Amino acid sequence: MKKVLYLLISVIVFTSCDDFLKEKPKDIMNPDAFFRSDDEAIASVNGVYRRLDYYYNNGGGTSGYSYQSHLGTDLARMAGGRENNGSHYYHVYNISPDVIDGRMRGTWRELYRAIGDANLSISRVSSSEFVSEGTKNRVVAEAKTLRALFYYILSNYWGDVPMWLGELDLAEAGGEIAKTPIDGIRAQMVTDLTEAIPDLPTSYSGTDIGRITKWAASMLLTKVYLWQGDWSNAKATAGSIIDAGDHRLLDQYEDVFGLDNEYNDEIIWEIDYVVDIHASSLPTRYNIRSVENEPQLDGYPTNKGWGLITASKEFLLSFDPEDKRYDSYDFYHSMGLDESEYKYHYITKMMNLVDPKNNTGSNTIVYRLADAYLMYAEAENELNGPTTDAYAKINAVRSRAFDNPDKLLSGLTKESFRQAIMDERKWELACEFHRRWDLIRWGKLEEAVESMATTNPWGAENIKPHHVRLPIPPSEIVLNPALVQNPGY
Repeated sequence: MKKVLYLLISVIVFTSCDDFLKEKPKDIMNPDAFFRSDDEAIASVNGVYRRLDYYYNNGGGTSGYSYQSHLGTDLARMAGGRENNGSHYYHVYNISPDVIDGRMRGTWRELYRAIGDANLSISRVSSSEFVSEGTKNRVVAEAKTLRALFYYILSNYWGDVPMWLGELDLAEAGGEIAKTPIDGIRAQMVTDLTEAIPDLPTSYSGTDIGRITKWAASMLLTKVYLWQGDWSNAKATAGSIIDAGDHRLLDQYEDVFGLDNEYNDEIIWEIDYVVDIHASSLPTRYNIRSVENEPQLDGYPTNKGWGLITASKEFLLSFDPEDKRYDSYDFYHSMGLDESEYKYHYITKMMNLVDPKNNTGSNTIVYRLADAYLMYAEAENELNGPTTDAYAKINAVRSRAFDNPDKLLSGLTKESFRQAIMDERKWELACEFHRRWDLIRWGKLEEAVESMATTNPWGAENIKPHHVRLPIPPSEIVLNPALVQNPGY
């Protein structure tokens, strides 16, 4: 049964004004009229959860988080010959401050609205005399985890950005807030997450399913440790998730995904969607599009999708022929069709051809256990080389992808094991919001885009080192003169 997190509970969304540099969050409501019960405290953090929809559903249109995680990397292309469309600037690396001002300023502002909501919830719930201690601790922990996630997305896009943690009095700040170096932002993420984890439950039940658990926060913390190169803490944190035993790798890769498999044992955190109530448009971007040379199959309508994200030929050619995950990235191939009969490779695991277009009940997976195994293996290799422990973790993931035990890894050097991790994350986690940020973290984005010269010649020709960061929207620099444009723009 679907668990409706956002709509069965009274949700109050603390919305900042359009110009976050002109409104004080504490002016939005009267503190004496709110935060006077456990239900009101929970409602406050529900409003912060609601902000996730912008990134994990369809916020920003074709500039959304799902598009930019995959297009313009070594994974994906668009159906219909629209790769060089100006709205997909991140795919072809036609990136300039003016383009970002028009396309991504809304994302910048929405992220700061979300952070402002989280700050307000943390501040007001922490100081309330009316909220029980258990609810207070959990709500604050959820809000801190969400704040860390929003700063994670913000800094992934832009690097150094302004950071504040309280109900900022912008009049006192004079409307000018300088950038905080990204190392400081990540250090604060670690503080927020390490403070939050002890107060989060390991699981939820009933309508609370879908909230952040201890293991969801630990997944984000592991990712921050990897960015910092803190291999020891990354290994320990990923290991705590694996060793707890609250989640397990499913026996079959394809069983992780789909409407019939939501809230399965491998998924650590997913965002709940319900048709006609709180719907997702994410699968519609992956569903079959009616385009030239596409087969028309009974029972698989082409009017259910846009085909905006499809697997690139280069990505598919990188698979071992025995890898059972291949069909999860090539829908028509999984139907037994010869490649000469079709033009585009629709990503099966992300599709939903049952629900209405742009109105699906498919949950969005944010974190799952296979990712923890691969993060652990990466950290262990960086610490100690390809140890038995490192092989055990990566081979746990590979063993369900292959029927042949000879495909399990052994005998690698530290460098070749590092490359094996990079490849395994590509095959295992493609289109799950990780690839661009992994490539940037490894210093491999340019190389990956250049490897796509056949499918994406524009990106291969245009990409430059500074494209690992977006330019600050110029309109935000006008509002906040303390901002300095990112290098290269």
